[in-house]
Order: sequence, then C-alpha cells, then structure tokens
Amino acid sequence: MIPDPKTAALSGAGSRSGSPCDNFLENIPRFHYTEKKSVEGGRIMQLRQLVYFATVAEQGSINKAAEKLFTTQPNLSKAIGNLESELNVTIFDRTNKGVVLTDNGKKLYQYARTIMNQMELIQGLSAEEVPRTLSIASYPIITMSRLVSEFYHQNRHKELIIKLLEKRLQKVLELVESGEAEIGFVMSNNVQNKELRHMLNFKDLELHKLGMDTWYINLGMDTWYINLGPSHPLYDREVVEMGELLEYPFVRLPDDYFSNLTHYLEIGGVRLQSFKRKIYVSDSAAIITLLRETDAVRFGPGLSREDLAAYGIRTIPIRNNDVRITVGWVQRKREVLSPEARDFVTGLERLYPPPETE
Repeated sequence: MIPDPKTAALSGAGSRSGSPCDNFLENIPRFHYTEKKSVEGGRIMQLRQLVYFATVAEQGSINKAAEKLFTTQPNLSKAIGNLESELNVTIFDRTNKGVVLTDNGKKLYQYARTIMNQMELIQGLSAEEVPRTLSIASYPIITMSRLVSEFYHQNRHKELIIKLLEKRLQKVLELVESGEAEIGFVMSNNVQNKELRHMLNFKDLELHKLGMDTWYINLGMDTWYINLGPSHPLYDREVVEMGELLEYPFVRLPDDYFSNLTHYLEIGGVRLQSFKRKIYVSDSAAIITLLRETDAVRFGPGLSREDLAAYGIRTIPIRNNDVRITVGWVQRKREVLSPEARDFVTGLERLYPPPETE
C-alpha cells in the first residue's frame, strides 16, 4: 500500500492465524459422527459434515484433520465416505501422502467455505467485542490505497480490522473464492476477458462492473496509458507511440496465467513481448519509486491519473491504442456482503461517476 504523500502512513491490523476452520471449530463441541435420515428415508446433509470435509481439505490428511476435530480417523473416514455417497461424487483422491481434492471436491469446498463463513457471521452476532473485518484483494494500484485510507478515516472510531491484499488477477480471484478476501478489485483487458468469464463461472464468483469511464462511454471500461516520472526524457509529451517506448525498461508484476495472455496484446502494431528490458516488482511502492527516480515506464489505467500525479508521475495517452480495460469488483455468488464491504463498494462505484445530465 502507498501512503498519501501528505499524511502519515496507515498500517492495517493483523489477521486471524491458523486454518480458516479454526475459529469455526471453537464453537463446535467434540462429537462422534451420527447419520440422520429424512422422513422419506434419504440422508440429510449436516453442517458438521461440511466442517469435517473442509478440515480434511485444508489439512490434506484425514489423520491430521481427525486430531484437529478431536475425533477418530475411522469416524472421520466414515463421514467423508457418507458425504461422497450422499452426493454421488468423489471429492477426494487418496494417495500415499494423504488426500487431494478432485474437481468436484474443489467446487464443494467453495460452497462449504461460503456456508461456514456465513455461519461465523451468525455466531459472532453476540460477540460484540470481536472487531469487524474488511478484507479486500486487489491488483496493486495506488488508487486502492487511497480508497482504503478514506474508508479508514470514515470508520476510525470503530473497532475494525482492515486488510488490503495486493495480488495479480488470478490470485485476487483465488483469495475471494477461498474466503480470505470478501471482495476483490479486478481489471482485465481484451485478451483476458474470455478467460476471466470462464474462471468466474468455475469459481462461482460474480463480477460487478463499475460505472461510466470519463473517456469511453462504456460500462466499466478504461484503457491503458503510459506512466512515467520526471526523470524520463518523454515526461513533457502529450502523446507517445509504442515504438518510442521500446528502449526503456518496462516495470511489471511477476506474471500469472492472465498476464501471460497479455504478452500477445498489440498497441499501435507493437506487441508487449517486444519489450526486452523488464523490471519485475511485487508491490505498488516499488513501482512508484522506480517511476519517480528512473527512466522506467509502466502501463496503467486512466483511473489512477490523479493519484499518480501527487507523486509527480504523468499518465500519457498512447497513439493508436485500442486496448479496453474492464474494471469491476468480484464477490462470491449468493453471499450477502458485510456492512463494511457494502460501504467500501460505494467508494469503488464513485471511481466512475455517471456523466452529468443537463
């Protein structure tokens, strides 16, 4: 996170430790698995079955999960077997080293975590002394740091834990899917959008596109600009061409599946893979420093123009640029957002205000 250049740094509070099931398990008594049947004679899936399943998935071992659940290995194995029979699918592959989730098991884990997260919220209604948590996953972008700072000032008198996790697109989706982040801020370009839709569907996530961009009258759309600092020879230009940028180092985050697709994206007839000098960094603070103090360049959305300007970094249009950036936020489907997340989303929606009407 990048602090406002005119204020002191804001540091977030810590997070829960251990397995995601730990806090949930504290409220579940020690028990032996018992099977219930409906009036029609079929089995009824119980919340404890999902806790068993999620714990085995997270431990990667039935023996380790049994220790954590204070039950026996045979009892736990029976519970998992009954769950597989009930669903008529295989959810674990058994190996000599433990168990691993099948594709169906991964889907079930997503649903189980969603249910357990909601139950944790219900159980916490009476625990007013426990601070509320807002957890956001986001592509490293300076604008997000500003929004988190604004959210903090609006809620500074509340007992609240704020977490901002800066990651590439693929990891943002994984953090929201697993429940480690409640919402995720995402941006995807022309060549990534199809794969993004597939992954959102597979992970059972929902994308909410943000409002109108000031440059392109399309829902949730932006484009790429070139970011460069006062040490760069092209700093005073009003527009640049891709060919002019090839001699300068290109600052970027370590690649993931989605960013690898972008290597074949063209701007003005020049592919991104044509850049031979690259600097890989893992956070937005390093990006800001490199842009301010070297002749490095970075591609970024118009969204961050004003935030970067506070650090003396310009956002310059690129000639013949047809790249379109989809901007939005994601959440787990069928899940009700916490009040804190809803408030933060309101701030996100202000990034692209609707056009003024006469």
